[in-house]
Amino acid sequence: MPCTKCEEGKYKWGKTGKCEYASKEACESANSKYNKMQPTPLGKKTYEEYEKELKEFNLSKVERVDLGIVQDMQKVADTLGGIIKQSNSALDAADSRVSKIKAFLKDSKSDLQKDYNLIEKNTVALEKELAKANKLEGEAEKASNDLGIKETELPGYNDMLKETSLADDAIGDGDELLNDIDKILTNL
Repeated sequence: MPCTKCEEGKYKWGKTGKCEYASKEACESANSKYNKMQPTPLGKKTYEEYEKELKEFNLSKVERVDLGIVQDMQKVADTLGGIIKQSNSALDAADSRVSKIKAFLKDSKSDLQKDYNLIEKNTVALEKELAKANKLEGEAEKASNDLGIKETELPGYNDMLKETSLADDAIGDGDELLNDIDKILTNL
């Protein structure tokens, strides 16, 4: 190992030695035994041979590793982990809501289809009965003329007129609702 100059002007042996030598020559002379050491049983080279190899392969340079990047990477990883946790929680909650809404819509679609079929069936039945009522109204008018009375004096005539008016309203409401249901079913 070479002698190196310390900041206060003294010299030290190697990188970890004490700054205790007044001159470079004093440092080298005090540590000359290290330069002449024979290889240890584990190695077969002298210190000078190792030093030469270090210079050849440029292994004597010590590169400083900036550990700030390691801390930055860990901070980003921790932040990402927190965001992912929040995101997964939000995704689970939304997925649960979507599943419930899908089930509700499926049930609603089925219920609306049943309602549609029933309203349509009742509308057809009302139209059929209204046709009969219209025919009877004409027959009642003829019969009342033959009898010389007003149609309204015939038993059941006023009730039939009242119910035909309500049936007309029910058919109109039913048709409107069938259109609305049809639009909803088309979009489900």
